[in-house]
Amino acid sequence: MDQIPVIDLKGLAGGDDDRSRTMAKLHEACQDWGFFWVDSHGVDAALMEEVKRFVYRHYEEHLENKFYASDLAKNLKDDRGDGALSDQADWETTYFIQHLPKNTAADFTEIPPATREALDAYMAQMVSLAERLADCISLNVGLDAARVRDAFAPPFVGTKFAMYPACPRPDLVWGLRAHTDAGGIILLLQDDAVGGLEFHRGGREWVPVGPTKGGRLFVNIGDQVEVLSGGAYKSVVHRVAAGTEGRRLSVATFYNPGPDAVVAPATASLAAAPYPGPYRYGDYLEYYQGTKFGDKAARFQAVKNLFS
Repeated sequence: MDQIPVIDLKGLAGGDDDRSRTMAKLHEACQDWGFFWVDSHGVDAALMEEVKRFVYRHYEEHLENKFYASDLAKNLKDDRGDGALSDQADWETTYFIQHLPKNTAADFTEIPPATREALDAYMAQMVSLAERLADCISLNVGLDAARVRDAFAPPFVGTKFAMYPACPRPDLVWGLRAHTDAGGIILLLQDDAVGGLEFHRGGREWVPVGPTKGGRLFVNIGDQVEVLSGGAYKSVVHRVAAGTEGRRLSVATFYNPGPDAVVAPATASLAAAPYPGPYRYGDYLEYYQGTKFGDKAARFQAVKNLFS
């Protein structure tokens, strides 16, 4: 099995040759994989560790007991699963904090002010990283540098904080069912010990994404980048397996179009029959909510019929 690409972003700040090589590696990763690791990403390692400590602590204090008291957890623990759970529920406990255009962290009154400040600092660096990647993606598909950012403006940025607890019957349920992401660029800070994330590469194989090593961040492409690029870069189906050992942390930051942003293939040369547009991202997202775990091509066609 080929290794997931690792892009060292320090080359973007180097000379012409270094920048060209880095851009070429990024293009290959987006085109051939749709997901990759990034090093030298500019997000402070100490902040990353502080965010992970917060997620573990918040889970233990506010979520763990509630999760194991849920009907899903009790049914699996008592061996009452009937094999159909994998189509109905996900073995995860999550919450979502919006960062842009509105910051909702203060709505979580259990999060101390100092922790909210650390989250804000972390998110500012993650947004900067997403914008750099957006500009590189624009250039690599033959557009002006700011084309993706302009199309997303004003962007919606939010983070899904997830924990995948140890599961008594991983044969009956997925941690998260297979899907593509609705939005643009997804940046993932994940567990450094417990795996479970899997991406489906090129219709050929499921590729496991191992635990994070050395402060790397994981990146994947969402549906809106596929549409903007006319299919040059494709969003990739992925899932999370439930496991019996340990718990898996996932902090996924979504750099998406704003709900009123209008999305379409960026140029006539990129427009291809399978892709919808123009449409409001908010309309796409509303349709996505009911089709997240369905076929992406069918979703694109339906959006094309409904909104284009």
